[in-house]
Amino acid sequence: MATVLPPLKDTPMSPPPMSLRQDSHQGNCPDLRITEYMVEDLWQMIKKSSDYGATPDTIGGMSRLALTEDDASFRAWFKDEALSMGCEVRVDRVGNMFAVLPGRNRSLPPIGGRFDGILGVLAGLEVIKAMNAFDHKPWADIAVINWTNEEGANYTAGCTGSAVWSHHITLESALAMPRFDHQSTFGDDLRAIGYDGPYIPSYQANPLSAHFELHIEQGVELEREAKQIGIVSGIQGIRWYMVEVHGVRAHAGSTCMGSRADAVVAASKMVCYIDELSRLHKLFGTVGKMEIPQASSNVVSGFVRFTIDLRHREECRLTEVEAAMYARMDDLRSENPHINFHMRQIWHSPAAKFDRHALKMVRESAMHIVGEKAVKDEMLSHAGHDSALVHLAGVPTAMIFVPSRGGISHAPGEFTSRAQCGIGLKVMYATVNAFDRWLESRDSNL
Repeated sequence: MATVLPPLKDTPMSPPPMSLRQDSHQGNCPDLRITEYMVEDLWQMIKKSSDYGATPDTIGGMSRLALTEDDASFRAWFKDEALSMGCEVRVDRVGNMFAVLPGRNRSLPPIGGRFDGILGVLAGLEVIKAMNAFDHKPWADIAVINWTNEEGANYTAGCTGSAVWSHHITLESALAMPRFDHQSTFGDDLRAIGYDGPYIPSYQANPLSAHFELHIEQGVELEREAKQIGIVSGIQGIRWYMVEVHGVRAHAGSTCMGSRADAVVAASKMVCYIDELSRLHKLFGTVGKMEIPQASSNVVSGFVRFTIDLRHREECRLTEVEAAMYARMDDLRSENPHINFHMRQIWHSPAAKFDRHALKMVRESAMHIVGEKAVKDEMLSHAGHDSALVHLAGVPTAMIFVPSRGGISHAPGEFTSRAQCGIGLKVMYATVNAFDRWLESRDSNL
């Protein structure tokens, strides 16, 4: 994840005034608001965290791939920050980090939160800082979770930590994943940075009462409609494929057109067909990577490898398009028996429809903080998130969006303002407290 941060004035910050410190009455959290001091503290943490993986040749850029030295440095900083706030830090066998603020009822599973990218885990830490500043002891434990390898850039597939935790994939398959350069594996790199923890990565062994995720939109809907908060009701399903096309390598000058089994031509026909299918079925279809080993300008290529990324809100539509791709490959084989295809699915993040009660908590908090006119309800996330995998484990889950300038994401121009981050923090803090109060009320009536 990358971002551009404008310079901040070197204004001395004073600690929050003592008048902010209010005691909870009979376990109920009063209507406490995130202060401007806390928003500024979050902004300064964003700047600090951007140092880990900063790209000096790109202004504002950052590249912090999973399980690298930069990732290890960030993890150490995150751990130190969490410990200084009175959290317990648990690391499981896939490298997921759970920073847990103890609540009054230790028998309850924690309320969890994952905050992606540069806005990141930091808003979660600020929620815990706010609870400490207000002397508020929550009913349930509060966990800030740093899931491992959400992006999937260094190892395929993405959302690895949450996928193992939700039992969507096995720990063994995750640890065996090769790094993108095929020089190491996920498990080897995890051990190398010292974050192969002792805890079992499982929603059964390490459960959550709820999961709330704050994220930049990575789109333009909020900005275009002048909304401050988006309430995300679901995430579209994602399927990644690796396709290998086998033909016959030949000389470009001595092999006539009718005798060729050109792997590049066959692959190109599939790429065009995927684009056609995607437009027809109103889904997102992308061929993002294509490899032609030992390519030469005077050689008919005998092998091509490429990736496919399919996304849609309905799993049945994705299955339909997958079947159509296989059928088209069979047709191309029939046209030229020397052409062969091999396609395999390498990642699947199922479509998610979030919990209505958790969404109600987000909605009420957002309406209270910014007003109805500034809230966009029932948004669909087109990008993949750990929340989709957590949802698979039956955990009440919801997401909060804040605007992205120009919809730019995964590029140095990615930007969400200090004020927008602050509003997201306020909604997250109110939502976590609302759900915690609901848990306490429920338990008191048992």
